[in-house]
Amino acid sequence: EEVTESDDEDNLSSVLHQRAKMPWRACGKYLSAAGILLLPLLLLSQLLKHTVMVAIDYCLALWTEHAISIKIEPETKNCSQCMEFDHSPYSKVFSILCCLGIVLCLVTSIAVEWTGLKVTKKLHSSLLNKIILAPMRFFETTPLGSILNRFSADCNTIDQHIPATLECLSRSTLLCVSALAVISYVTPMFLIALVPLAIMCYFIQKYFRVASRDLQQLDDSTQLPLLSHFSETVEGLTTIRAFRYESKFRQKLLEYTDSNNIASLFLTAANRWLEVRMEYIGACVVLIAAVTSITSCLYNKITSGLVGLGLTYALMVSNYLNWMVRNLADMEIQ
Repeated sequence: EEVTESDDEDNLSSVLHQRAKMPWRACGKYLSAAGILLLPLLLLSQLLKHTVMVAIDYCLALWTEHAISIKIEPETKNCSQCMEFDHSPYSKVFSILCCLGIVLCLVTSIAVEWTGLKVTKKLHSSLLNKIILAPMRFFETTPLGSILNRFSADCNTIDQHIPATLECLSRSTLLCVSALAVISYVTPMFLIALVPLAIMCYFIQKYFRVASRDLQQLDDSTQLPLLSHFSETVEGLTTIRAFRYESKFRQKLLEYTDSNNIASLFLTAANRWLEVRMEYIGACVVLIAAVTSITSCLYNKITSGLVGLGLTYALMVSNYLNWMVRNLADMEIQ
């Protein structure tokens, strides 16, 4: 029995190490299961949606800038006649872009849900066929809790968590890239400060992903004995009551539960660690963008509308950056 338990532990550790070692291969396999048509549709809808969102903000900035300039120009020239600004061209373009953005949001949501449904059916059928056709040695050497975990926790992850995490990862990444692109377009000097911030962010997310992956392995390794002990207790409940070992099995179950809760607590603490550091980087982005934008505006290099647009995007960079790294780590773990 000791040899069998050691073999099971070695098998479990090798599986967990393989899951942590090849996250991008598993992600590519997941995306390839979506098919040739759904994956390009998903990517194209995401790109078009965020392009339209940036175009809406840019149109609104130009609209505001031109409206203010028409009102200020007669005052600077001491003219009594005030030209009336025509809002109709801007309102038409703004309305068309908003309608197009709503349609693209709907298409993106449908594409994400459709992709998740198709991938879920395909992977579940493949898993069920392999379990049914597996030899008896597989069931003798693999713990029951591991098999139950594949059909419960892992299938739940594929059904609900991975599609939502993939959509959030693509959305936060495109939002962060679009925000940095708008800030760089408004103030090109921001690109100089962007290089050290990007290097700092890269090392922070790399350190966090390694720690988060190890903590997730610890969470999985403490969850499987809990499920195995619970299933074995339910199956042998008559024997346990006959020998009056209820308190012993209850204490063992509480110990497994505490071990799993400790691992989950450390994983939550790691997420808070990442959030604090991403907020610092976001604050630096806001400070640099504000200083460069206001300085350029004082020297009449850019208009006030573009300054407001750049500062608006800079205020959202910290949130986008935080969610991008967290979703990337979650996607790698799942």
